[in-house]
Amino acid sequence: MPAFARSALLLFLALRAGDLVNIAAGLWFVPRYVVPADIGAVLPLTSFVTFLALPVFAFAMVMMRESACLYAAGERGKVKSLLRGMFAVFAALLVAFLALAAVVVPCFLGAMNISDSSVGVLAVSAAFLGCLAPVYTDALQALKRFVPLAAVELGGSVVRFLVMLAVMPVKALAGYFAGQVALPLFRIAGSVLALHRDLAVPPSPYWNAAAARRIFLAFLAVVAYQATPMAASLVEQTLLRTSLPFEISAGYYMVSRFADFLHYLTFPLLLVMFPYTAEAAQQSRSTRPFVLKCAAVAIAAASVMSVAYSLWGRELLGLVPTGDSYAEYVRYMPWLVFITVLTTCQVFYTNAEVSAGRYGFLCWFVPLHLVYPSLLYLAVKGGHVCSLDGFLLCFGVASALRFGFAAVGLMRGE
Repeated sequence: MPAFARSALLLFLALRAGDLVNIAAGLWFVPRYVVPADIGAVLPLTSFVTFLALPVFAFAMVMMRESACLYAAGERGKVKSLLRGMFAVFAALLVAFLALAAVVVPCFLGAMNISDSSVGVLAVSAAFLGCLAPVYTDALQALKRFVPLAAVELGGSVVRFLVMLAVMPVKALAGYFAGQVALPLFRIAGSVLALHRDLAVPPSPYWNAAAARRIFLAFLAVVAYQATPMAASLVEQTLLRTSLPFEISAGYYMVSRFADFLHYLTFPLLLVMFPYTAEAAQQSRSTRPFVLKCAAVAIAAASVMSVAYSLWGRELLGLVPTGDSYAEYVRYMPWLVFITVLTTCQVFYTNAEVSAGRYGFLCWFVPLHLVYPSLLYLAVKGGHVCSLDGFLLCFGVASALRFGFAAVGLMRGE
């Protein structure tokens, strides 16, 4: 079995076991303990704090590409120097992130009708740690150390489950985000232990004016790559939460969790693909075969899921606590899977481009993500989009456009 396929299978099995825990958290703990009026606030609050943590995430992604290239060249001493400089940058980003969060998060909690301030603190902590953890797990990924990476991912899911089990019966929303904090904390600790031997080498000089300039320019490009879709998602979730009745946003949350199963199936491919496409680009080989294989798997899985939800969606939703209360939203499940697979295929392409240091796709990616949420906002405020059907139609059109541009770029070999 080829190394790429073997690594993907290993991560798939480990992450699927972890996803059983995550599914229990999202589809059992949340509807069981969180009141319906608050369920619809989970997604927009998560999107909001993740958007605030964008600089951290963008810098982590740049570090991932740099470390992948250095690991491929066998320059582990330079990786050690790279990580040392990175920690200083993260400390500065943390201060700025906390200062900004202290000002804006209370206002957003008020808009979402959430009165528990501890929810904001935990959500902010989860966002920062969630962006920081990939720095450590990506080092394992770049080294192609997929066995410890699988162990870290699975163990983190178990810890998250135990924290939610302990806290959510007492404080529902706070317990949910406490679990979100526990997951990246475990990932960081486990990755540090796994990396200790790999980085037990003397540091080699890495930082200079040219390296700093290259990283800064890549950071700006990744910010542009991540900021616009994060902002678009935040606008989508916030408008849906604030312009529709709470019970509709709760229904959307419940059925969209089933569409997220596609992420569980395809996320290992994304993890494994990044270092391989970075290495392929460094060796002047095409990244297209990796993207096409991953997209084919995603489309096949989405097709099976759509048929299953069309036939047995009501029965599956009925297995979830209070799921029968949202039976009228079952018809949206196949549509949400369709939207998700289009976005997933686009992400395969754009992440491969980022790993290769090619940012030409931003010429269509950024304008599309700026125009779309603006038009959606105007349509909602103008009364043209006032139902869940209208929102999902807009989501679908935007996803189809992104998929189309990505497909053209892939075929052109950009």
